[in-house]
Amino acid sequence: MSEPLRIAHIGAGPFSRANHCPCLQRLAAGPEPRISMEAICDLDIEKAEAFHEDFGYKAVYTDFAEMIETVRPDRIYSMVAPQFTAAVLERVLTYGIPTFTEKPPGVTVEQSARLAQLADEYNVISYVGFNRRRVPGLVRLKGWIEENSPVRYIRAEMVRNNRTESEFAIGTGIHAIDCLRYLGGNVAEVETIRTPYEDRQVRDYLVRLRFQSGLIADLAILVCAGLSRERYLVQADNKMMETTVGSHYSSPFCTKGERAYADNAVVFDDPVEEDPLTAGGFLGEHLAFLDAAERGERPNCCLEDAQHSLKLGVAVYEGYSGLIDDFVPAQGDPYVK
Repeated sequence: MSEPLRIAHIGAGPFSRANHCPCLQRLAAGPEPRISMEAICDLDIEKAEAFHEDFGYKAVYTDFAEMIETVRPDRIYSMVAPQFTAAVLERVLTYGIPTFTEKPPGVTVEQSARLAQLADEYNVISYVGFNRRRVPGLVRLKGWIEENSPVRYIRAEMVRNNRTESEFAIGTGIHAIDCLRYLGGNVAEVETIRTPYEDRQVRDYLVRLRFQSGLIADLAILVCAGLSRERYLVQADNKMMETTVGSHYSSPFCTKGERAYADNAVVFDDPVEEDPLTAGGFLGEHLAFLDAAERGERPNCCLEDAQHSLKLGVAVYEGYSGLIDDFVPAQGDPYVK
């Protein structure tokens, strides 16, 4: 049995607590643990100490460079707030250690391009946490597309209840944008309609994407719709499959799972995975990162790829319509009010 991989974790925030650390703890358990949770770092020492107590990290730090240089980990996990991601990763990547980071990969086009450049320069196998790519139903939908190509049309909806943060399109809506890239390929052109709410600094987004293959996709991001639901639908010739994402991404009363149809009949109708860590794609993305690093292969949602989703997300956030290659950002960091 090989020795567990020594990991160092940056960022003791609520998202890590709810989603990432339970996965890492699971991977560190059992008779043949895959990882060893060596250290946790946060500027707030009390938060870091709480992770030490609750998840079993062996050491606590407030300086991530000191942590990395002391622990010499095999893998690094960076889970800091989006506006701090670029500054942290610009230093972390220089260590040349396989690195997992939360989305978005920076919050400006320039930041994401710089991170991709550093990952390539230091030959770092990186993984960006676009967890929809590892949601079982969306993995199945991707397989269905490959089996039933050419597809004719893709549609997605990200519906939320009272999500009034002004940067929603970059912080959360980018998940649906990235998932459409995962399903349909690289995007050539975007058309964006933003519909503001009069009394709040928040918008709905209606987006049409034209992929380089010529395929068309539509996306509705509705932030104050009275329920939560995230659904993806693909049409081929007289066939269709749809996936409604489980976990907390769709309200409890929504029917969740995967359904496929052909010739006016149901081909399959399968419920969503019960385990929320699996249903949400979190366990799958950690396994995918570890597997890719072990093979020495760049995964399909590395920093080099993720920069394209970030550019598309910024274009949508700014209400851009046109060729994506022609897009020049105008507004800067959406997290700076």
